[in-house]
Amino acid sequence: MYRQLYRLMRMVRPREFSSLQYSRELEKSQWLSLDQLQNIAWKRLKKLLDHAYANVPYYRDRFRHAGLTPADIQTSADFSQIPLMTKDDVRTHKDDLIAQNYDKSRMRRDSTSGSTGIPLVVYHDNHYVPIENAAFTRSRRWFGIEPGDKSAWIWGRRDDLPPETWSARLITKLKRERWLNAFRVSDEEMGRFADLLVQWQPDYLVGYATSVYFFARYVSIHQVTGIRPNAVETTAGMLRPHERQKIEEAFDCRVFDRYGSHEVGHIASECDQGRMHIFCDIAYVEILTGGKPVSEGAVGEIVVTPLYNFGMPLIRFRIGDLGVLDSQPCPCGRGLPVLSELIGRTNSIITLPSGKYWYGGIFLTILEDILEIQQFRVHQPTKDRLEILLEKGDGLSQETIELVHTRLTKMLGDEPVEASIKVTDKIPPTASGKYLVTTSDVPVEL
Repeated sequence: MYRQLYRLMRMVRPREFSSLQYSRELEKSQWLSLDQLQNIAWKRLKKLLDHAYANVPYYRDRFRHAGLTPADIQTSADFSQIPLMTKDDVRTHKDDLIAQNYDKSRMRRDSTSGSTGIPLVVYHDNHYVPIENAAFTRSRRWFGIEPGDKSAWIWGRRDDLPPETWSARLITKLKRERWLNAFRVSDEEMGRFADLLVQWQPDYLVGYATSVYFFARYVSIHQVTGIRPNAVETTAGMLRPHERQKIEEAFDCRVFDRYGSHEVGHIASECDQGRMHIFCDIAYVEILTGGKPVSEGAVGEIVVTPLYNFGMPLIRFRIGDLGVLDSQPCPCGRGLPVLSELIGRTNSIITLPSGKYWYGGIFLTILEDILEIQQFRVHQPTKDRLEILLEKGDGLSQETIELVHTRLTKMLGDEPVEASIKVTDKIPPTASGKYLVTTSDVPVEL
């Protein structure tokens, strides 16, 4: 009954009705060939560029300074002449990024602090939200979930949590959602949430990757065996192999990872073959090094242009992540291109004095088998310093700390880096509610 009521609500609410229309479009486009999808994306990109030049002061000035007009952009190589956009650009020019033919008061204000803790505000128009909802619907159907199915959320971002109003409570009830605030996760809170889910039996579980892992670990330790969703969806951070394994063991189902951001929306999702498909029909995605497309199999910076937000376009936005493009088609039959690997944040790269780079996951090789450590964080304030923070578990001893130091010293080799280790009872999440493994204050230029 609830699923039918939810579908009825989607039919009568204008934004939800638009989502249904977009959903039908995306269900069809995923089966097109890669060439067909790229042609569709290019037409949408050209339309966005024409609009931005005509109506957005920031881009009008940026095009003129580059000696360009939208008519000059005929190929991807032409498009690469448009300067990349940084988060600082958005902060500095946010008013000039609003299209003059859009009313900002009628758009959705979205703010995020990301991994830096520095707020970033963007605005999304009335077309953006329905297309995002349609993208969610499409990716969740890949693992058998339909709108209106029962969902349990481990989330913390204030703007996403249901407000305490009667209408919001009604919609949450119709959507059949239950929420655990990821910003206030404790054993007591996880215990109450586990008891609720045993009784309620959600169809799927959604949450921050690390927060879902913590919940799965709690469920395993306390031998809670009655939570059996059909799938788990993780996002908002790197999902490590051991975390995926623990989640799948705890809930006896597949984990599907999703990749996106609050600034640009849905970027990619895993299909039932475990491949991460780029949603090129709603976002134009580039993977670059030195401002140019990377060669096949090479690591590059992910740059995104959302194709549906005309109210505040973000063109060639540096999202701050690294990835690897896969040219091989997916066995699932979808034409959507594939990311073979998500490396993580650019500010998670450790730059060594020799000029070598370490990606954040390297520290798992020396720490993940030490059971006395609940979690860890590595921070690089300068090229010649590393600060390791360990959250102690049962039985953490001085010998274990010395083992970590020995392994780290061996891994560093001849690099002139001073490493310090501190132990704490609890490592807090960042301002965005994520648990980051590595952070670095040393800038990286790819």
